[in-house]
Amino acid sequence: MKNLVPVSLLCLIGASCTGTPVSPTSADVCEGFPAWDTSAYVLPFAVGAVYFVSQGNCSPAQGEGRHRGVKKFGYDFDMPVGTAVLAARAGVVLQVEESHFDGQIAFTGLDNYVVIAHDDGTADLYGHMTHDGAVVSIGESVSAGQLIAYSGNTGNTANNPHLHFSVQTCDPVSRGTAGCPTLPVTFRNTDPNPTGLQVGRVYQARAY
Repeated sequence: MKNLVPVSLLCLIGASCTGTPVSPTSADVCEGFPAWDTSAYVLPFAVGAVYFVSQGNCSPAQGEGRHRGVKKFGYDFDMPVGTAVLAARAGVVLQVEESHFDGQIAFTGLDNYVVIAHDDGTADLYGHMTHDGAVVSIGESVSAGQLIAYSGNTGNTANNPHLHFSVQTCDPVSRGTAGCPTLPVTFRNTDPNPTGLQVGRVYQARAY
């Protein structure tokens, strides 16, 4: 299924949303993380795999990272094109876009993604998938740890293949990122992360 993607969504999942530094505000204070050891979430890749976090929560006001404001919570995991992406939490597939090709890099309009919704109204966004990389369909129920897609290098990646993962208050494709701000998230199957995963570190997914 092909969707018209709000610019706000692409700004969220890209490496850079603007060339102008964003002034820090109280909205960029990173607080409210759930207990990591009882988190509803597991890392979105295979048990035993290890990946580097190149961008995390509340990006600095200057630099290439732009996880700020309503999009301040989220992670970019550097990974080769074709890496298996797993559901971080059980839910129902809400959105799928997979028509774009690796190397199609742009600020807007070229990102592949999967969105999975939950009973509490929140939704998880998995961004930058490879062409025809989704292995799930809209309306399908998935379990935590189930294969949902393969990573890629599509959209606003700065030509750095990675998986973007964020939890939103609602569906960011149909309602836009401004209407569905990101939420703090921790993961129960890796090193202690009481304030979320840290940029510049590698994390291994452990059995759960």
